[in-house]
Amino acid sequence: MFHELFLGVLGALTVVTVAHAQTAGTTTTTWDCCEPACGYTSNLSPGARGPVQSCNKNNGPAASGAQNACFASSGNLAFSCDKYQPIIVNSTFSYGFAGHGNTATSTCCKCYQFTWTSGAAKGKSMIVQAINAGGITDTDFDIYTPGGGVGDYNACTAQYGAPSGGWGRQYGGVTSDAQCSQLPSNLQAGCHWRWQWAGGDVNEWQITYKQVNCPSQLTSLSGCIPASI
Repeated sequence: MFHELFLGVLGALTVVTVAHAQTAGTTTTTWDCCEPACGYTSNLSPGARGPVQSCNKNNGPAASGAQNACFASSGNLAFSCDKYQPIIVNSTFSYGFAGHGNTATSTCCKCYQFTWTSGAAKGKSMIVQAINAGGITDTDFDIYTPGGGVGDYNACTAQYGAPSGGWGRQYGGVTSDAQCSQLPSNLQAGCHWRWQWAGGDVNEWQITYKQVNCPSQLTSLSGCIPASI
């Protein structure tokens, strides 16, 4: 049941076709609460206008000059925003945000459309905007999913009082839909998305993907618009 999920009232999807052929890749999940790497102007891909918006502890706009909460512990801190949760359009398509690639200046703010070729979501697809990079392979999409695992860095303890290793596994996060109740109420919809819409863990599921022009449904949230393709 999707009564808590972001069932966004989104118009018909129009995506301009791509500059690149389909590429094979994988999906993983993350939610570390850190300021996204694409929140720094110096990390933007060529031609992108941004940077990606960061938030304060209460999910309002981060103060000017705020420091990434994963690397600072006092003063004005910058976190990820709760608006970067997946957005359901219909039973087979969602929007979202992700980390992608090891080099921020190659991927920051670009958008990609992928379709799962394995796992419970086989045949379903997403368009995601890359808002993070680094420590991620060039063919992996680390989908921003609350309860998706904090990975190497954890600002969720500072922002939400999460356990020191995050909710669930440090890498991969919670292991069932029921465990989404451990998260703050404003993050539970995105956690349920993984289990109720995608139908399972999502980690290491296979995909094919291509770069696409970014829809306004994503850029209006991130505040970053990449160069057109």
